[in-house]
Amino acid sequence: MKYWKYIILIVLSAFTLSCEEQIVWPLNNQTSDLIVVEGVLTNENKPHIIKLSKPYKEQNIVPEAVSGAIVTIKEEDNNNIKTYTTTEFPLGSGLYLTDSLRAFSGKLYTLTIFYNNTTYEASDSPPSTEPMPAIDNNLKTDSTYVLNFNASGENPNYIKHYLNWQGIEGCIIATECEAEIIFYDLKTIDIQQQFKPDQEIIEFPEGTMIIRKKYSVSNAYQEYLRGMLSETAWRGGIFDGYQANAATNLSEGAVGFFAVSTVVSDITIIK
Repeated sequence: MKYWKYIILIVLSAFTLSCEEQIVWPLNNQTSDLIVVEGVLTNENKPHIIKLSKPYKEQNIVPEAVSGAIVTIKEEDNNNIKTYTTTEFPLGSGLYLTDSLRAFSGKLYTLTIFYNNTTYEASDSPPSTEPMPAIDNNLKTDSTYVLNFNASGENPNYIKHYLNWQGIEGCIIATECEAEIIFYDLKTIDIQQQFKPDQEIIEFPEGTMIIRKKYSVSNAYQEYLRGMLSETAWRGGIFDGYQANAATNLSEGAVGFFAVSTVVSDITIIK
């Protein structure tokens, strides 16, 4: 009989410990003067965009734009200095557009932002890029393909793939017949990357057009991308690290990164 008493006590303890209580944890959304900078210059002859915003106050919202700043880019090559101005367009968007320009390897580019009587700066120099590797795809099913990641070259880089199969039989909604895939090849050994959670597999049909762009990555940009991936695509695996802000090349009071890359591109039709 005494054994039944112990069994009843154990069962009751298990029920008590398994009860859950909902806790509402209020977020302390303090106003901050911190600004977030996003911008990549390339050797493509086109207008480039520098995006300025405030940090996210909570998830799944549009961040507040930093409007009314003065944004310039200085190009230095030995003793030659050239300055590019930007125009916020549309007004109030926090998007600052340059005129058409090309960033060349071997030159130093410095971003200067003047906002609320404070100056922020960041510099980067574009490394040269290596040739584009052969595209690697394989048949996933009887009628669809997938892209495979393969390391390429000796220097850190990433490749953006824009896929479009609009107009191909079976495409009903145009916006559902395109996709973008980015493969990061940072030449580092990260346990988070090796054991990252599974990513979405994008399948596409024969006849898909793939536009690829390969971006060179400086050492400082590589550290930023590692930190960014550790907090996004690599998070959720079995070897998560401590959460922290990604590295930045911006002066105090700003986060994000101002990068300059050399780009090579090609177009492939899957047949």
